[in-house]
Amino acid sequence: MTQNRSALAAGATWFDFDTVVDRSRSNSLKWGNPAGAMTDVQAQARPLPMWVADMDFMSPPAVIDALHEAVSHGIYGYPAGMTKGYVEAVIGWQQKRFGWDVPPGWVVPVASVIAALKTIMQAFSQPGDSVLIQPPVYVHFHHDVLINGRHITAAPLHFDGRRYRFDAQVFENAIRDNTRIFILSNPHNPTGNVWTEEELRTMGEICMNHGVLVIADEIHCDFVYGAGRKHTPFASLDRRFAHNSITCTSASKTFNLAGLQCGNMFIADKVKRDEVIRTIERNHNTRINLLGMVATEAAFTHGAGWVDELVTYIARNQQHFAERINALDAGLRVIDMESLYLAWIDCRALGMTPDELEDFMLVKGRVWLDKGPKFGVEGHGFMRANLGCPRQTVDLAIVRIAEALAQR
Repeated sequence: MTQNRSALAAGATWFDFDTVVDRSRSNSLKWGNPAGAMTDVQAQARPLPMWVADMDFMSPPAVIDALHEAVSHGIYGYPAGMTKGYVEAVIGWQQKRFGWDVPPGWVVPVASVIAALKTIMQAFSQPGDSVLIQPPVYVHFHHDVLINGRHITAAPLHFDGRRYRFDAQVFENAIRDNTRIFILSNPHNPTGNVWTEEELRTMGEICMNHGVLVIADEIHCDFVYGAGRKHTPFASLDRRFAHNSITCTSASKTFNLAGLQCGNMFIADKVKRDEVIRTIERNHNTRINLLGMVATEAAFTHGAGWVDELVTYIARNQQHFAERINALDAGLRVIDMESLYLAWIDCRALGMTPDELEDFMLVKGRVWLDKGPKFGVEGHGFMRANLGCPRQTVDLAIVRIAEALAQR
């Protein structure tokens, strides 16, 4: 379906993001039984799930239609590998959305970005080496480093009370003699920072100078809405950066396809590409999900108009949530976001410990958010809310939080 951007800006819509879909019986991680994830008292409050980065919107009609067609075939045997149409859809999306021409030979399929992180870490570092991250940052950047026997070296972002900022000196000083990898969150989760070309170039040059490989996690690349901001693929900036990095992408966040386990790595350097493939072969089945490939190809081929509307809807949810929560003047502040369908909430003025804050939100507020310490010690006093949902769900969360704060 062809979209008219001017009509879209004026409020015209073609797709439905307002209908609430009941996910409680779909074996959803987000909406399933919370037993084990919280105490009995917390679970009995039946908190509204607004935590893990999993949207509550149905995937685009083109994706659903493609899956119906594939399922109707009735045989789901081993796929032969990436089809030409799949590869063209994946690299075509990068070209059309971000102006980056990715050669087809760079594409290496993988089950997920998380699987890619672990694979790359095992391929290009050894137990005892260190990996550079920029906290507060996505929990798997911490978790996957540690469970693979590597150490974390941190270059925390500086929070000025409104947004987070990159400090090149802090970044370079964090690099150790045994630092082999830097994991870049681009855009940054959970702060919503959309890195400028200058910031990315600075990171890239420092990593080149110190022999540090860059893993660019760009899974949230389509959710940029900050004024004057745009997503810049790290590897697109410089041929040297492309050969000193591996970019990880997936349709899973943009089109809500995480359950179909399908992602991609873009690896310019052939030696690195071959080593990644060898590492995958040592640890995994190299074939990715048949239906995941079908859904990804349909999404990247036909989903542009749907994404344009989705991002507009998300931006309005973000603005609405921030305005209402900040207007309460009750100890919470939603920081300014440039991207993501996730809100990062500064709750430090409440004076609670992380455990107290989590319990307050679950029991008194009856909302299930991601607790800040998941993203590192820099997340203490913060919570992350998922706004990838219909407006009435956002409004219900606002009402519950407001009532809980009023009763303190």
